[in-house]
Amino acid sequence: SLAERYGAEIHRNEAVEEFTERNGRVLVRTRSGEYEAGRLIVSAGPWLPMMLARDYATLFTVYRQVLVWLDIAGPIEPFLPGTFPVFIWELQNSAHGVYGFPAIDGPRGGLKIATEQYDHSTTADSVTREVGEAEVRAFYDRLVAPRFPGLTGRSVKAVSCLYTVTPDSGFVIDTHPEYASVIVASPCSGHGFKHSAAIGEALAQVVIDGKSALDLSRFGIARLTRGILPV
Repeated sequence: SLAERYGAEIHRNEAVEEFTERNGRVLVRTRSGEYEAGRLIVSAGPWLPMMLARDYATLFTVYRQVLVWLDIAGPIEPFLPGTFPVFIWELQNSAHGVYGFPAIDGPRGGLKIATEQYDHSTTADSVTREVGEAEVRAFYDRLVAPRFPGLTGRSVKAVSCLYTVTPDSGFVIDTHPEYASVIVASPCSGHGFKHSAAIGEALAQVVIDGKSALDLSRFGIARLTRGILPV
């Protein structure tokens, strides 16, 4: 809304089918039409592998994650902000940790708690978006019940999300190896959202000023392709 207020033109629900570069200009084809621009930022999250050539697409693996809001068994006061913290708990003798937030949505909102898994990859088009009761129950029995006695196994809400992960779990913010006018921005690996404001500002600087005031060198794609691709 803020971007539109300042003149940006937003095209929603318009799937991009391909992009290419020709004579220093970028051409983008969608299901609704074609567009031409001087610079293009490709920041497509879990759809990114589908938009890159296979050699580069293999650098990004998509994993489905599950987030659950569990019902609170007793009084809500112990789980309210100021008493109950935002937490990341790296569990001993377990391949999985858990993280979560206080009960910020009131007595009926539940407590948000989640884990991360990197065993089974998926794609943005084939992923199972729904979270079943059996999946919630297994999560609760294995990771929640032994550690959070104040929570029940009843799910108030459950959603899935997607992590787009690089081999070193870092970001990729760099010029496309084959197209000088295209910037690939995958602030990913599950920890991009909290950095999105700074990344957006840095990308705007790159497009408008030619470079960012921030040092983006550590996010180059070449670090992932050395010895694999002729970059």
